[in-house]
Amino acid sequence: MNPLKNIFTLTFLSLFIMGCESEKKEVKELEKVTTKIPTDCPKFILKNKKNNLNISVLLDLSDRIEKKNTVQKDSAYLSSLAKVFVNHVKGKKLILLEDRMQLFFNPVPNDTKINQIAEKLKVQFTKDTHKEDLDRTISLYSEYPSQLYDLAQKDAQLDKKYPGSDIWGFFKYHVNDYCIDACHRNILVILTDGFMYHENTIMKKENRTSYITSKSLKKIKLDRVDWKEEIRKRKLGFLSVEKEFKDLEVLVIGISDYDKSTPYARDILEVYWSDWFESMNIKNYKIKSADIPSSIEKVIFDFIKNK
Repeated sequence: MNPLKNIFTLTFLSLFIMGCESEKKEVKELEKVTTKIPTDCPKFILKNKKNNLNISVLLDLSDRIEKKNTVQKDSAYLSSLAKVFVNHVKGKKLILLEDRMQLFFNPVPNDTKINQIAEKLKVQFTKDTHKEDLDRTISLYSEYPSQLYDLAQKDAQLDKKYPGSDIWGFFKYHVNDYCIDACHRNILVILTDGFMYHENTIMKKENRTSYITSKSLKKIKLDRVDWKEEIRKRKLGFLSVEKEFKDLEVLVIGISDYDKSTPYARDILEVYWSDWFESMNIKNYKIKSADIPSSIEKVIFDFIKNK
């Protein structure tokens, strides 16, 4: 074989391989840039990201809202959230305003009036915001939540059942699209009793499930003092949604502090939720039981102020 031809062939192959490696490296670098730098976020807004609030509220419209006390507390919590949000906005320079708050349900209720109220409770503040918009937000969140719950109860009576709240499905399919924005500090507030169930999202793998109810909690028999050891040993908990939300913070309010199935219900629910959040790489989260509105308002304030 011609030696010159061999040299030429080897040289060509070397250049080809180097070219491929270089191309791969460029693609990887491009991917890094694409994921790290949002194209639709002005630099001065991105620089102020931690101070730009994007607050999403997920309401659990399951049979928990049959209790009048729950409705009153939830309404007060939402009013407190609006006050804390508006006070945050008032503390910013007008040019730096890039803050929003919105409300979600999963599944979406059949009654269009409920969805219309949710649309009214969707607020956004920018440099074009007027003082009247701030005052109006507090009024909206003081006036409409109780109406929303009344409509949800009537909707359930017509269907002869509550649709449940698909919190697991919300994280699996909607959180990334609805609650996370590259230009903001993303906070999800969930008002729930901590039980999770929806008829269209019933999944199980070994001892992990996409749900937990009072009935299922009773079945797993954690009514002993060593309940925590049992959870670890049997690997009990919520099934992973197989997603990560590094840029999301979560505040859960309203966890049941008593259930007939076990005296440790509240503690067990907190462990379930904590383990679940950590499986999704959510670093900053807080889980609180239902309490008097004035106490929860401080919890909301401290969480948003990162205390």
